[in-house]
Amino acid sequence: MFSPEFENTTADPNSIRTLNNILESINEKVAHPPQTSLTSDYGDAYTLSNEKHFSLSEMKGRTLKMVVPAIEPPYVNYVNFSDAAVTDKGYGPGVVMEILKEIGKRLNLTYEILPALGSTWGEYLNGSWTGAFGQLVRGEVDLLAGGAIMEYDRSVIADLTYPFQFEPTGIMIRSPEKYEDDTLLIVTEPFSWEVWVITAAVILISGVIFLVMTNIIRKVYEEMTVTPFESIWVFFSIFVQQGLPEQPRSWSCRVLVALWWLASITLSATFTGSLVALFAVDKTNVPFQNIDQLVRLVKQGKFEIVMDENSFTRTEMIARSKLPVYRDLWHEMIVNHKVKYVNGIARGVAFVRANPGYALLGPMATLNFYAYSDCKVILFNDGILPVYLSIPLVKNSIYSPYFSTKIREMVERGFTQKWIADYRSYVAMQKINECNSTTIGPKSYLDLKRAQGAFWVFLGGAGLGLALFVGEFIFKFFREKMTKHTKTTTVPPEVATVSANVAENSTSLDIPDEVLPSAPLPSEDGNWSLRRRNILNLSLDLSNIAN
Repeated sequence: MFSPEFENTTADPNSIRTLNNILESINEKVAHPPQTSLTSDYGDAYTLSNEKHFSLSEMKGRTLKMVVPAIEPPYVNYVNFSDAAVTDKGYGPGVVMEILKEIGKRLNLTYEILPALGSTWGEYLNGSWTGAFGQLVRGEVDLLAGGAIMEYDRSVIADLTYPFQFEPTGIMIRSPEKYEDDTLLIVTEPFSWEVWVITAAVILISGVIFLVMTNIIRKVYEEMTVTPFESIWVFFSIFVQQGLPEQPRSWSCRVLVALWWLASITLSATFTGSLVALFAVDKTNVPFQNIDQLVRLVKQGKFEIVMDENSFTRTEMIARSKLPVYRDLWHEMIVNHKVKYVNGIARGVAFVRANPGYALLGPMATLNFYAYSDCKVILFNDGILPVYLSIPLVKNSIYSPYFSTKIREMVERGFTQKWIADYRSYVAMQKINECNSTTIGPKSYLDLKRAQGAFWVFLGGAGLGLALFVGEFIFKFFREKMTKHTKTTTVPPEVATVSANVAENSTSLDIPDEVLPSAPLPSEDGNWSLRRRNILNLSLDLSNIAN
């Protein structure tokens, strides 16, 4: 797994506190925010740039003390301002370090790096600030070299420069196992169950409409005759790309069938493309898609949250939020303790990489580089809790207006995005082949294991067709048997009531003249009466009785 060069900037390893301490301090800070009096000239540093002016001679040639709260690429990749370090490592020191490096060249500044005390960024606890912000408040350092989240509490005790980056909070989890379906279901996988249900409903409804239309139009035009089953089968045949033995004759029926042809072509093309993709690319099913689904899984005990213990701002944002989803998440964190804190983003990534069922919340840009270089973790595209990042300086610093002006120029000219893009290019070049060596890549051919679903469908269709073939003969046999039984048990009234003597008198029977023979038939041998009986009962074959 590729990772940038991390340096230990935390001087006191015993400063790591337990989960209960972290949650209690956050809860206390949210319930009792710091009450700091505001001076008359209070405001963000970049809003004061037009009110305070300092000559360059006052700012040049000084030494500024700074603390690096954390190594968080792409904002702080390493702590070294020399050009030789860039050549040696192959990538820049990070956006914040590039900004300080550029301003240092302009003002001929020297930076003295001091170790961070306590938790890296620090927090407001028991009436005082801890960590790096505590050092800044006490005047021990002049600035904090890192991307600090801009929030009200920090802006009161420090000068926050013009924001150099707008960044949401990312959600990272361990990459799920690849989903491979080599069974019968892979044939139905290209469409969701909703599409299959709607397709079946459309076929049935169209068949009913077609049946009604043909029965009505047949009274005016010579339209085709279909049964209810044949009507539905017409649209099913079109859906599976089969031809029709007979085409409708009316315009209305032809338009109905033609439009279903177009719809079937679209569905068929989509089905084919999706099926090819399923055979060629392994599918990954993620457990959730957004923060709402994640919180639902946290409530169910299927997921827990992982966060950096050195930065409490994102935890405070969750605790202060009034949105229902974040209130539910905070309840699970503070009451049910479904959260784990780790020392640094790098350890957080390593934790979720090794343990399924955990979601890491951290800076999106930083997590993006880990996800970009490691296939074992994935980062969701949609972020939460967006924030602005700036560089904190000591309150009322003479450098605040100048820093804000130069940072704004660098942002407008695209330098900050260029430094991020350069680091991304370096990560891409250093990406190892771990993904290719641990997972199965796309196959160049379709083997029997993956294609067996199609053969199972064929065998199932062949078996069903054979069963229907036998069933049709059985049905025909019993139908003919029932028909013969009905004929033998039912005596025609004509045969039961007509006698030979009556048959000789044609006038006593109401027989049409065209049915009677045109010439007199011999009657001495008794054939006349039998022939007359055959006329009355056409269903009996008596032609051979005379012989």
